[in-house]
Amino acid sequence: MEKLGDQEALLRRSQTSYGRTHPLSRDRILALGTLTDQSSSRDAVLPPDQVAMFNRVRAKVLAFLNPKKAMRLYPDTDTSVPARYARAVANHQLTNPTLAVAGIDSLITEFPDDPYFHELKGQILFENGGRGAAIPPHKEAVRLAPQEPLLRLALGQALVAMDDPALTKEAIIHLEEAVRIDRTLTGAWGQLAIAYGRDAQLGMSSLASAEQAMGGGRLGDARGHATRAERLLPVGSPGHLRAQDILSAAKPRR
Repeated sequence: MEKLGDQEALLRRSQTSYGRTHPLSRDRILALGTLTDQSSSRDAVLPPDQVAMFNRVRAKVLAFLNPKKAMRLYPDTDTSVPARYARAVANHQLTNPTLAVAGIDSLITEFPDDPYFHELKGQILFENGGRGAAIPPHKEAVRLAPQEPLLRLALGQALVAMDDPALTKEAIIHLEEAVRIDRTLTGAWGQLAIAYGRDAQLGMSSLASAEQAMGGGRLGDARGHATRAERLLPVGSPGHLRAQDILSAAKPRR
């Protein structure tokens, strides 16, 4: 927060967009410092499982953003779970899919009930052209963690990519569940728009596109899609009412 507060000393045109829209006062920063100093959890020790998960997240993010650095920080001599996870991601990013799959398979063998290892295998296969092969690991990830909307989205995307009518219907089920859990998941709305369109549910396709546009702040697009959805969907149906809600929310501000 102190680093962000330094933005206030800059000319407005030199500030970041975040600094312009989220101004910080020194009083606010001092108040946060006081709360931090008084916090009873300031020196608390995190549970081991949370530390382990954080180490995995850190390794995965680094490997996606800077795979070469990850390979240096997590050499083959490091056999810890975060290191093996990082190397699988890094090999994927460095277009070594065979090594990436071998790495994640070793983790799946050791930890078969971890949904995120299955999800990563599905992603590696999907992004390297194995779209059909990506479906089983994504399904296993969803089976292990059915309430995780991003896992549902990944499976839905793999199913949509097959362009098979039966799989499209299955994709709709998972994508609808994803947005039921998290309505802000714009990627899921985009995949739903495609799936509904292929399933000849044109009104619902337009509604999903409107939801995606609203989530992305594209109010003009949202109005256009919602107008079409309102025209196509049965009057009084949940989708029809939702289209009207979007039209109301997306009205131009005067």
